Amino acid sequence: MPAADSRPPLTLTVAEMTVRFVWCDDRWRHEVVRADGACWRSIEGGADDPRWPASPALVELSRLDTAPGPTILGVGLAGRSHFSASVGPDPAWPDRLRFDIACRVNEPPLRLGSIYDGPAGLVSIAPGLVPACPPATVQWGYWFAPSGILPFDGSRAGPPGDRRCLAIAPAIDHIRGGSHP
Repeated sequence: MPAADSRPPLTLTVAEMTVRFVWCDDRWRHEVVRADGACWRSIEGGADDPRWPASPALVELSRLDTAPGPTILGVGLAGRSHFSASVGPDPAWPDRLRFDIACRVNEPPLRLGSIYDGPAGLVSIAPGLVPACPPATVQWGYWFAPSGILPFDGSRAGPPGDRRCLAIAPAIDHIRGGSHP
């Protein structure tokens, strides 16, 4: 008989990207694997302050059938902040796995975002703007694409802890003449 806190893994494949969620300790960890074997693993917990984990603390997951395809929804809590996530296909970009993340903060956050260990080392995806006066809902989003991780909607990507995180989405908008990647 499995332990009371063990939960079966949850897997979703979109085009050539597969995300696999695995229960570990008190939350779901995940990894995204591209068809060529490149892999990004979420970094969980590990923060100096448990109210602000390295990645969203997801403790409940469910699978939902949507028009663009199956989607995984997640919710969780760390400190006084509530996290939610939607992971699934992007109807406009069928070769991408889309992550939409939100956090309802009730105090000024020390850090928010998602951190992965991937082929090029650690990468952090962070919201573009964090309101100075909570309560507020903070959002960030990104795709896993054939070319790697691409932030969208003002989110930023860069090395963890780098407050100068590279703003990729606006640069791509400029290159493509205002269209979103």
